[in-house]
Amino acid sequence: MNRIIFFIEYFMNCIKYNFILSALLFSCLFSKTHAAIFDVEANGVYGGFWRDLYKFGPVVIDTVGGDLGVFVSNEFKVGFSFATLAGLLSRNKDDDVFDAVQGSYGTPDRYSGFLNALEPADFSYSTVALKFEYLFYNGSTFGWSTTTNFGQGVFGSGKIINDSGLEKDEYKSFAHSYASLGVSFIIKFTRNFRMSFGVSQRKDSNSNDKNRPVGFENFDAVSIFNHIYMVKF
Repeated sequence: MNRIIFFIEYFMNCIKYNFILSALLFSCLFSKTHAAIFDVEANGVYGGFWRDLYKFGPVVIDTVGGDLGVFVSNEFKVGFSFATLAGLLSRNKDDDVFDAVQGSYGTPDRYSGFLNALEPADFSYSTVALKFEYLFYNGSTFGWSTTTNFGQGVFGSGKIINDSGLEKDEYKSFAHSYASLGVSFIIKFTRNFRMSFGVSQRKDSNSNDKNRPVGFENFDAVSIFNHIYMVKF
């Protein structure tokens, strides 16, 4: 029951700040000015903002980013996404993503209106991925889909302390590949303005690498994601 309440609270917060972000995207997609580098034939195009929460080694992180892609058909879309670390939801190594989000509504309250007061991290992390999504149910107001991502993440910690190079003892970084499979629930506010909310399982293809910092050897995790996007057919 607590997790159902948490999902409802988190969902309502997502709706509030997503309306603000959608205004800028709407003006870009539906501008009367057109330009292109490559002309492609597609059933439609989409672009949006992305938020992903998941366990990351000993902490739980909040990442934000965007994506662009095309609808190959009304039910199938392909695109690219990117995201970067925004902050920490929890430093408790025993917390999963559900515990961390539920705890963030406690004391002190980490939410203020449209914004999240996240704890800063002492490392950096960014991802880029190829995305596939298939809509199993594509109704006029609601839908649900399955999503698959194949991506790469880059982790960095420490400080670069001189202009000529990196101090090995101070700065460490590595890249890894991952894949994820999930499901999402889609709300169509209009034909062109949509939002999805879902859960996925991430698989770290380079897990248990002993060259990684202690605690960050394995990035397998369950993630909660929120996607707001505009569609133009």
